[in-house]
Amino acid sequence: MGACVTRGEGERLEISSVSVWALVVVVTINTLFIAGLAVALFMINARLADALRQAAPLIEKTNQTLARVEETTSQLQQRVDQTLERTTDLVERISERVDTTTALAEEAVTEPLIGAVSIMAGINRGLQTYAERKPSAVRNPDPVAVSTPEA
Repeated sequence: MGACVTRGEGERLEISSVSVWALVVVVTINTLFIAGLAVALFMINARLADALRQAAPLIEKTNQTLARVEETTSQLQQRVDQTLERTTDLVERISERVDTTTALAEEAVTEPLIGAVSIMAGINRGLQTYAERKPSAVRNPDPVAVSTPEA
């Protein structure tokens, strides 16, 4: 004894009872599999919801910490900018003082040096003139021979 299935224009097929039972078993297994998947997904959903509940305070603390870090970074940036500005001003002032000191030192050293060079040039010129007027001193450079009287 089996089941009859109508297939189109009056054509009838007969399915054996073993085939029907096999279909029932396959449908039951599929139904149990789908039910198992549904239960597993429900459990996963419950665990995810629990994890989100536990993570929410941590996320809030993280956001608060991040806000404090941003505020501290902003304050630090302002301080660094102020320090940099002060340092720049100080370097400019020191540079101006160094330039002024260098100019004063050049003036203090250069003028006496020019004077000393002028004096040396004058003495040199005077010695040359003296040497030109006394030709014997140039020809006989030995001072002992020049100063010795001949008798």
